[in-house]
Amino acid sequence: MNSLLPYISTAFAAPLLAIAFSTPLAADTPCNARLMSGSIAQLSPTHATVDTSALINAAPEDVWTTLTDFDDVASWSTATLQGMTGDIQDGGSVTITFIFGTDENGEPNLMEIPHTLIYEDGQSFGWSDPFPEDNGGGHDNHLYRVEACGDQTLFVQSDEIVDNPYAANFVVQLLPMYQTFNAELKAAVEN
Repeated sequence: MNSLLPYISTAFAAPLLAIAFSTPLAADTPCNARLMSGSIAQLSPTHATVDTSALINAAPEDVWTTLTDFDDVASWSTATLQGMTGDIQDGGSVTITFIFGTDENGEPNLMEIPHTLIYEDGQSFGWSDPFPEDNGGGHDNHLYRVEACGDQTLFVQSDEIVDNPYAANFVVQLLPMYQTFNAELKAAVEN
């Protein structure tokens, strides 16, 4: 498996107690106030989270259909998720294809990572799997979720890095990639 460490900047090694880059994702925040948001928080030296969302002008089933057409994701996504193969059901073994940064030639660094899927049809998917020891160990708890928000859909992408000494570095780098993915999903669904 390819190591993520060469793609993680160490410039953000100082503790991040709670940094919000835009509107926090509080559950009681109205839909229209959550048009596009993202935040990161470092909860301990080895535990950090990234939460992002996008309000999409479409029904949840339309967002879900675009998001889970894993053969087509790479046609509109330039950041993170590029596809999924395997047993796509709750508890299924899957391989996720991601872009994580670029290589020395500026080309996307594609990675294939095995996961055990957490899946609720029409609503959410994700995983809670260990990080490789050469990436600091711990767990990666990643979730993609769609929820009705009036006549629109709130798409949420979140990640929790637990028991990993690089947790703060991971979430700082993940935030802009997740926000790009969210904006591209919004454009793909709305166009």
